[in-house]
Amino acid sequence: MMLSFVRKSNLTSVGVKVFGFYVASMLIIIAVMGYLAYDKSAEMIETKIGGMALQNVQQMSKRLDTILAGYEDRSLLVLGNKNIQKQLVGDFQNGLERIDTNNDNTAFLANLVNSRNDIENIYLLGEKGYSFRYSPRDSFPVYNPYAADYAETEWYKRVREADGQVVYFGIGPSLIRGEQPGAGPVFCFGRAEKDVNRRGEIIGVLLYEMDPIEITDLLAEIDYDGSGMNILIDQEKRIVGDKDGLLGAIPIGLPLSKANQGIFSSQKGGENKLVVYNRLETADWTLVGMMRGTDLMKEARDIRWYMLTLGVIFSSIGILLAVIIASSVHLPLQKMIRAMRKAKNGDFDVRIMDKREDEFGYLFIHFNEMVARIKALINELYVQKLLEQGLQLKMLGSQINAHFLYNTLDSVHWIARIHKVDDISTMVFGLSKYLRLSLSEGKDEVAISQIAQLIDSYIMIQKVRYRDKFSLHLHVDESLGDYKVLKSIFQPIVENAIYHGLEKKSGKGRLDVSFLQEGGSLKFIVVDDGKGIAPDKLKELREQLLRRGGDTIEGSHFALRNINAQIQIAYGSPYGIEIDSWSGQGTRVTLTVPLLRSDPVRQIS
Repeated sequence: MMLSFVRKSNLTSVGVKVFGFYVASMLIIIAVMGYLAYDKSAEMIETKIGGMALQNVQQMSKRLDTILAGYEDRSLLVLGNKNIQKQLVGDFQNGLERIDTNNDNTAFLANLVNSRNDIENIYLLGEKGYSFRYSPRDSFPVYNPYAADYAETEWYKRVREADGQVVYFGIGPSLIRGEQPGAGPVFCFGRAEKDVNRRGEIIGVLLYEMDPIEITDLLAEIDYDGSGMNILIDQEKRIVGDKDGLLGAIPIGLPLSKANQGIFSSQKGGENKLVVYNRLETADWTLVGMMRGTDLMKEARDIRWYMLTLGVIFSSIGILLAVIIASSVHLPLQKMIRAMRKAKNGDFDVRIMDKREDEFGYLFIHFNEMVARIKALINELYVQKLLEQGLQLKMLGSQINAHFLYNTLDSVHWIARIHKVDDISTMVFGLSKYLRLSLSEGKDEVAISQIAQLIDSYIMIQKVRYRDKFSLHLHVDESLGDYKVLKSIFQPIVENAIYHGLEKKSGKGRLDVSFLQEGGSLKFIVVDDGKGIAPDKLKELREQLLRRGGDTIEGSHFALRNINAQIQIAYGSPYGIEIDSWSGQGTRVTLTVPLLRSDPVRQIS
């Protein structure tokens, strides 16, 4: 089928173009969808696994905080013991007092160590040369003269500078004994011992060496299916703890942000790592969990191969369908082209007799109707010319009638002036000017300056009718004169202000009409100090102005609703009418339309 279709078509035919476009579009869509599906699934898997890993790290961090807080509490027991401080200072009256103090301290430290079996050594290093070590492996404390080189070590200086705060050193060799054959790593922390009787001066350093099994077991508790590890790092991003306790002080280059927790991917050791981290509360450390990205993306790779297989299968099916679709388009188009060539040569009796139920059938029917209509239009052309001439004559007669009306009103105006009937003269003159401006030779849009004259003429007539019941204050921004607006939307608002606001007001009222420019819009503001609108009626009126569609509004709201509808049809929904009113004080109506200098063709219903 494909070879037959290609042989019958040339490369510029619509059928070939439809076939090529369909195949290309289908392949692009399948490729893009496959890539996006794989990328999204990989992202979801990574997010899900990363979220679970972060939760595990957060829980482990809380447990580590609990362990470190326990260490800190236990160290406070030693710092506050007066006998410990006396022994560090060596402040004894006699040998008997020294023996009693030593015995008391031995009993105290024994109880402290035996309460839990995790203490390896407790070192109390005095600034004045007195120091000793207590270990659960020894029956009594081991006393030794103070070694002066301790004071020069970095860890000792860090403890003194912390000024009594706990300093954690992490898991590693003993800070006192160093690395020894057969000796395992210990968890070290220390804090400065202050003399509570002598202004809080530092008299020594308390150094704990703990069995790290509790922390290492916690770090080894979750290994992410064997694809990762948990480590503790300090502020300098050096490892201070791992599940084996063998990676102490090794720097690790991870781009951790300043946030307390996070998830990110990083290249480490030549492979992609998914990293989660959470900062501890009790120490300036961060618990980091790292997992190999290749192990975590096994499911995503399975999805990728599955999507690739589906893409090949559906591409093959799509190419076959493309041939069928292109053939179904190509054949009827050829019939249409042959018929159009005959019509081009003047044969308007040509017809396509193929009866189809699809879009081509619709085109064939309307092609037949079109050529028949063209033939009929040729015969009707002369009649059409005559109708146009008749329409021009009617328009000319309409203009003559309008001029006759203007001339007649002018005659009545001058007769009233001659007989000194000023009210009639004023009203006829205002009416003549109002009609001349409102008709505007049939134009829907006129300049704002003409609108201002139309409003002035209308008020001239109304002031005669109401015997100066109100005063008009008209303000027009001179820069607005040449802009075009719909001519029929302004006068009804002024009329509403007079009939519904000022007519029933006791005493003389005030009517303010303003044409203002605000940005690229015209603000037509009409303010009266009449009786105002009741709150419930105002709410109903605002709701009706917000309505859309062609539903009919009767009563006193029709004029404003009609004007608002015209504005939004002509200029768009951002424009229209806003109403504010205060019962017994007056009403303000604001009409907003865009400023235009041209006359756009609009048909306003």
